[in-house]
Amino acid sequence: MDPIRAENTRNVAMIAHGGAGKTALIQALLFQAHAINSLEERAAVMRVEPEEVAHKIAITPHVGHFDWKDHTINIIDTPGYFNFLEGTRGVLPGADGAVLVISGVDGVKPETVRLWKMLEEQELPVIAFMSHTDLPESDFMHAIQSTRDQLHASAQPIVIPIRTGPQELGIVDLIRMKAWSTRDGRSAPCEIPGHLLSEVTRLRTQLVEKVVENDEALLEKYLGGEELSIEEIEQALRRSVIAREFIPVLCGSALANSGIEALMEAIVHYLPSPPDRDATRPFQGVALGDAERTEVRRCDPEIPFSAIVLKTVIDQFSGKLSMVRVISGTLAPHQRMLNATQQTEQRSGHLYLVQGAKLEATERLYAGQIGAIAKMNETSTGDTLCDVDNALRYPQVKYAEAPIMYAVEAQDPKSEEKVAAGLARLAEEDPTLHLYRDGQTHEMILSGMGQTHIDIALERLTRKYGGKARLRAPKVPYRETLSKAVKVQGKLKKQTGGHGQFANCFIEVTPLPRNSGFEFVDLVTGGAIPRQYIGSIKKGVEESLLRGPLNGSPVTDLKVAVYDGSYHQVDSSDYAFQTAGAIAMKLAYEQAHPVLLEPIMALDVIVPDQYTGEVLKDLSSRRGRVQNLNATEGAQEIEAQVPMVELLEYGAILGTLTSGQGTFTMSVSHYQDVPSHLQEKLVTRRGEEQASA
Repeated sequence: MDPIRAENTRNVAMIAHGGAGKTALIQALLFQAHAINSLEERAAVMRVEPEEVAHKIAITPHVGHFDWKDHTINIIDTPGYFNFLEGTRGVLPGADGAVLVISGVDGVKPETVRLWKMLEEQELPVIAFMSHTDLPESDFMHAIQSTRDQLHASAQPIVIPIRTGPQELGIVDLIRMKAWSTRDGRSAPCEIPGHLLSEVTRLRTQLVEKVVENDEALLEKYLGGEELSIEEIEQALRRSVIAREFIPVLCGSALANSGIEALMEAIVHYLPSPPDRDATRPFQGVALGDAERTEVRRCDPEIPFSAIVLKTVIDQFSGKLSMVRVISGTLAPHQRMLNATQQTEQRSGHLYLVQGAKLEATERLYAGQIGAIAKMNETSTGDTLCDVDNALRYPQVKYAEAPIMYAVEAQDPKSEEKVAAGLARLAEEDPTLHLYRDGQTHEMILSGMGQTHIDIALERLTRKYGGKARLRAPKVPYRETLSKAVKVQGKLKKQTGGHGQFANCFIEVTPLPRNSGFEFVDLVTGGAIPRQYIGSIKKGVEESLLRGPLNGSPVTDLKVAVYDGSYHQVDSSDYAFQTAGAIAMKLAYEQAHPVLLEPIMALDVIVPDQYTGEVLKDLSSRRGRVQNLNATEGAQEIEAQVPMVELLEYGAILGTLTSGQGTFTMSVSHYQDVPSHLQEKLVTRRGEEQASA
């Protein structure tokens, strides 16, 4: 790529809800640009993973590119199925604009609303494409109205569909007032159908009035009765799109190859180039040095290099590949650079342009380009790469909390390492998939964005690494505390010949408010216990807090104050006072009425209106407390606090209640007392398990 052609580059995120036809649309764009020779979905360039082919959904972002009329368009294909939507968030910083694909049949769906919020967070200019105009049930104007109502977006058609028969489609360009008919995948100019003339005229007038709203000179000219030229309309429209004041809407059918060229023209005409982005929302990072400061890097191949890592791919044979958006400067193979996020120096491997699963070797990656770097073994998704002598770090993407979790283990104990290593590699590729060892329960926990997300991760584990794992509900990380203050004595006195063991301490144990943790206080005066043994008592107390008397869970929300005691010049030791501290806590457990605490989750559920009642009823049955109900267009957001033990299989339950249309996130809010009747059951069950062990 010639570095001076950044103004002829478009970095475009393709965004859509599941089933909107985005994959077929990308295929049609590549076909129209002669980048591929087939429109067949089975040959889809962006279906890279075998699991994507099998399930017919995108599970991870992919990159492709094509040339069109002296422009290079880099496509970032993003997932649209709700279990994988969060993966879209991480690649949007690599885009300068977006094409939002909406089904002309379904209109805006809950997934569309979530994706739209991500686009707004990144302040990306957007053009919309209403798909499926070949289907009889498609309703173009209804889909546009749903965009206005549910996304609160200023959407206006610049193209409308023609449908003269099952095999003959077309579009009318409202700016140029020209029509094209498509038959058997080929488009040709045609007359605007007579029955559409009045509607076309009305919509064109609306479009022009919308375009001139934000341009005083054009508004004055228009109100003065002068005709606006096509060039004036297009230039004003481009300014409005880049300023995010307006969303032009196009339409067509990918399978019929209708409206595809018009979309390509719109991408070139209305979405910003990397230099255009510099003028409105340039990349800003934190310059690293003696005094950190904000620094702007512009799309210039001659200034110091910087890039962000959009995605990581790990192949068991060829190694690690880092997909990057070059923000500034130029990158060459084997170039020395700094990973500013990890604070490590590295050298780039071979460089590539990417077309789905295919890699095309290149000698340089210039500012504004999207490409891949091989062998960046110490680099992860979201990291900043930059020139060693001009270091800066770009902000990292913050993903939503993974709402679903399982304890995971190898089906065959002999393959435990294979399963753990394979899942770790999958989590490195997918920042929304998490693998960790729970410090309290000692289980290996796999968490993700939904049941399908987890299930497909296990499919990939088997295919790529030969590991087979099974899932089960994780153990709930209960805690314990004491419900009343007590004073106890911990005393150790042993004489076995020679030196004995002696330690004596008096402690007061006081309950603290929930979620306060543990506090240790030294109130000893007059040298009753030497200073060096106070720490020993604390260590003994802390050791006994690791396993409580009820459920073997950690004990918390206590203040322990040692206020008196005694020692022996010869027989006292660190070990003796640790033991005395533990003895004192054992007595406190027996006297201070221990209680079990359970984690309470902050649950955020979004469901279509018609399912709200059933979801609220179900939450009530799970000891849930609704905190807020927030209405959105066609949906309700429910904020609730629910015990974790009631949500271990909530992903499947919510899917059943809402026909798969509900989504949720959750995180630990606080701990509170387990109701007494449930505490009794848990303690009894633990006793039975210990007896049978």
